[in-house]
Amino acid sequence: MSADLRHDAALLRAERLTLAVLLCGVAALALSDFVSPFYWLLSAVAATLRLWRGPSLHLSEMQASIVGWLGFGWVILELVFGRELIVAFTDFLLILSFAIVVEAATPRNHLHRMLVGLFLVLAAAVLTDSVLYVVPLLLMMWFLWRAAACLYSINWPGGDLPAVPVRKEGGWMLLMVAITALLFVALPRFEFHSLLKGTQPRLQTSGFSDLVQLGDFARTLDSRVVMRVEPLDDSADGIKQFRRWAVGRYWRGAVLSRFTGHGWQKVAGRHQFQIAAGKDLVVADGNKLSLALYREASDHAYIQLPEGLLRIKDIPEAIHFDGAAAAQFARAPSRRLRLLMDVAMAAELKGTGRPQHRERERDKIPDELRRWLQPFVASGEAPEVLLERIASELRGWEYDLNAAIDAERPITSFLRLKSGHCELYATTMALAARQLGFASRVVNGYLGGDWNEVGNFLQIRALHAHSWSEVWLAGSWQRIDATPSLRDGLLDLQFPTLDQLWESARLGWYRYVLEFQNSDRLNFLTSLWQSVRLYSNWLLAAALTIGVMLLLGRSVAQLRLRLRRPQREQLCSELDRWLRRRGVVRQPYQPLRHADLPEGVAPEQWNGFVQQWETACYGSGRLWKKHDLQRHLRALLKSY
Repeated sequence: MSADLRHDAALLRAERLTLAVLLCGVAALALSDFVSPFYWLLSAVAATLRLWRGPSLHLSEMQASIVGWLGFGWVILELVFGRELIVAFTDFLLILSFAIVVEAATPRNHLHRMLVGLFLVLAAAVLTDSVLYVVPLLLMMWFLWRAAACLYSINWPGGDLPAVPVRKEGGWMLLMVAITALLFVALPRFEFHSLLKGTQPRLQTSGFSDLVQLGDFARTLDSRVVMRVEPLDDSADGIKQFRRWAVGRYWRGAVLSRFTGHGWQKVAGRHQFQIAAGKDLVVADGNKLSLALYREASDHAYIQLPEGLLRIKDIPEAIHFDGAAAAQFARAPSRRLRLLMDVAMAAELKGTGRPQHRERERDKIPDELRRWLQPFVASGEAPEVLLERIASELRGWEYDLNAAIDAERPITSFLRLKSGHCELYATTMALAARQLGFASRVVNGYLGGDWNEVGNFLQIRALHAHSWSEVWLAGSWQRIDATPSLRDGLLDLQFPTLDQLWESARLGWYRYVLEFQNSDRLNFLTSLWQSVRLYSNWLLAAALTIGVMLLLGRSVAQLRLRLRRPQREQLCSELDRWLRRRGVVRQPYQPLRHADLPEGVAPEQWNGFVQQWETACYGSGRLWKKHDLQRHLRALLKSY
């Protein structure tokens, strides 16, 4: 192979490697669920076409620069029309990556691809929540290493040698991963969540807003996990105790007190107080069970409060807490929310405030509901007994998320169909209590959840969103859930084991990567030091064993080299005799590639022979025998 052909092959290899670096950055950012697919698909499609057609499909540097400047102008317009700065900057990076993909393949263009790919990966590190981010990150490290080595070797002595085999670089990749993990643990953390507020989309859950229209609940609910709750005590007894407490638990969210005729509206309680960020919310004292709650993206600022709440530690944002036993952030929290809580095993969280006027209003109760209650009232039983009879009647109806409820007259159609979702059951129960003279309200939250056997934590899905009613009885708020129990069979996963493995991996990613804080680093280093002290003898023995094995391996390698040297010298003598017969005299220690072309040998065949010779004698290939050398030399003469 001539020098020009080798150079072209190296450039083609660099073209593919630098494109792979850039595509890794695009893929890492595409995993973020707020990046518009238009921008990353533009770069991905262009890169795919470029890999297919090769460098012939390109624009000049001036044309690519014009594309980049047009993208910059477009991003300025996005900012003018209200686009968030961090999102606009990401859009510009993706447009710039498209311009660099279609630019002519030059050394400067290869450098641009590598730099923009690094910027994309860094942006994705902040903006991507998916555990799959680790895949393009590792691929980026691999392709970046090989692309840099390829570009460095072009136009340098030895640059026409074949690339190092992949298996030879596996050790370097492991070393880079180890250094990355070390830096991750050692470097300090910086607060960036406040920069992302209002930029990332939130899960649209209609059940958690200040104004709820009946008939809309659960229209967007699916099997995605919206909360994960794990015990902080990971011992066998701690997990067993937590599981007993967690399964079937109610999680309070928004408390709605005013009935509008078509839905419910939140009313601020009379007794409110605010707790500043960084403080603890203390409800009561008692024997505690500590847990960590991880909440996914949501469109509400309410905090899910479990039954028996004792304390919320180190609140990330200021919260409002009122007599309805509901807590709400003063401003929208970050997309990823982690709360540390202490709960009691048996006690329930109950509101301490007395009923408000809005919680006794009866003017918006539909006439159909009043008529439906008449047979119960006619029995003459005590109101408390009537409440239980009404709840039992409702629990015998059908639970249906897709019932054909009339949005204009939701309660009327619900009473006629005797079928609907939990908000309709809670509404009917609350209004019936008001008609009987009790104060009542509706609470939206979550009920139950799935226990993850792999990770030993509770995962709560969107389908677990639930509504129930609270009635003022005997001087306190009492929960009455009139929804049929058939609601428990909503979740039907085809591959539950795989789902549990995936959700466990996601929790580990959120816990030990996204939410790895300074305190976590100190705990990790402390645990590591304790393990070193505990297993120091075993570690010392393992280190000595590995050292001895490395020394033995090195000795064996040196012995093999000494054994190969006489054989290699014999091959060199045989080759020099053959060269002298064809008019070539090679000086001692002169590389074969620098020797003159022998008579009767084609240049292309000679270059191929030189490459095979150097690989066999000085590389990782098998050392030739004397008959192997003679066979190759005969092939050179026959090919001419």
